[in-house]
Amino acid sequence: MARLFGYRLTHVAAGTVTLAMPANDANIAGIGQMEISAPMVAALEGACNTALPAGFDVLPLRLGFDPFRPAWPGRGNLLCRARVVSSSNLFVNAVVQVEDSDGRHVAQGSLHCAVVPISPPCPPPPDNMPPVQEPVYDTPDPYLRKVAVSPVLELMEREDGLEIMRQFKDGRIRMPVASLYGISLHDIEANRASLSMPASGWFCSFGRQVSAQAIGALANIAIFSGVVSLHRPGSTTVMLGSATTFLRQVPADGQRVHAEVTTCEAAPNVYLAEATLRTAAGGMAARSVASIMRIDASKRERRPRAEARRVLATLLFVDIVDSTSLAGRMGDVAWRNLLDEFRQRVRREISRFNGTEVDTAGDGFFVRFDSPAYAIEAARAAGNAIEGLGVKLRAGVHTGECELVGTRLAGLAVHIAARIMATAGAGETMVSSTVRELSGGSGFGFADRGEHELKGVPGKWRLYAVIP
Repeated sequence: MARLFGYRLTHVAAGTVTLAMPANDANIAGIGQMEISAPMVAALEGACNTALPAGFDVLPLRLGFDPFRPAWPGRGNLLCRARVVSSSNLFVNAVVQVEDSDGRHVAQGSLHCAVVPISPPCPPPPDNMPPVQEPVYDTPDPYLRKVAVSPVLELMEREDGLEIMRQFKDGRIRMPVASLYGISLHDIEANRASLSMPASGWFCSFGRQVSAQAIGALANIAIFSGVVSLHRPGSTTVMLGSATTFLRQVPADGQRVHAEVTTCEAAPNVYLAEATLRTAAGGMAARSVASIMRIDASKRERRPRAEARRVLATLLFVDIVDSTSLAGRMGDVAWRNLLDEFRQRVRREISRFNGTEVDTAGDGFFVRFDSPAYAIEAARAAGNAIEGLGVKLRAGVHTGECELVGTRLAGLAVHIAARIMATAGAGETMVSSTVRELSGGSGFGFADRGEHELKGVPGKWRLYAVIP
């Protein structure tokens, strides 16, 4: 699941876990917002596991999900902060708060787990445990691949939800998150929908069972299908909350898990939805219930137009040294194949060090980081990752104020970082004096390369090379 969506733990302590997931287009559900139940469950399970003694695991029993506002894709990461609220030798309970990439509270949830012994018992740990090597694949991780996003929000202004879901069923509308999960919509009517998802090994966590993260996501997407089908032009349909009970574990045998959802109007403009998930053999795997409200769209606050604001950021530019002559020698096909492999390896390191890809052009990357140390580490790791491709990387790092408009960065700091990269040699990372001063205590060494005039930037700039 982590490789599928790119989420990773950024903080672990006794009883608490913070998980980050790229807020990118791969997670978009039908109406443009992200599906966030899977990273919520991952954070909750992680927090629960920190409360266990050796030799035990958690078995998720019940998930509560309370969305407050849509989680829109954009720059940066979605953060899930989970903590244990009670634990015993039988049960563990945890709660989670979810923040979008702008730091807004978008949802909260809870997970009730049973404590179960691991069977057969684990062997004692070895005296020396080498670090696990991250596997490398020939293709980019799924969340890094380009996805097609349909303009569903515009359609909802003139089409009813049932017609929109029928277009999704027919393939005329794309839901990126459904493609990641391999979800198929088999049938959609006014008060009913039928979906399925493969019990794939991609959806496992540590064992050979489909994780509660994937089962919870299928239940949430099934409920979501019912929510969208209730939409009418001029109104907005919102989920108020849901509760999912996990009834049995599902083996990752490749067979399809089926979900049936029904909706009914319990009161004027208030609806109830119920989803039942079954294995290929017919056993009930989970059951989810949700409450939904339809409101006048004019009463709902519209998303504000992105306005420029000033932010402090560390900027990294990287590209391939002497790429133009290299492309001429290799030919178009070989060069394109090399670029695909180069981008895959560099993106993996960017993600590993919490970077946000701002732009990509040709063989170059423009990346934003929260700290100079992460940017330098990412540049160093990217250089190591492309060994064997027959190319060399150069990098430039600068920290300064930028103008942020939506997900784009602009301003003098961006030009400075790009010009600093242009001064770097093959396999070299050059940084500004600002980055060197902010990196004190990080363990990096720097070699003074003197003052430079940067094209289009006023004044002289003292630059430093990171010592490998």
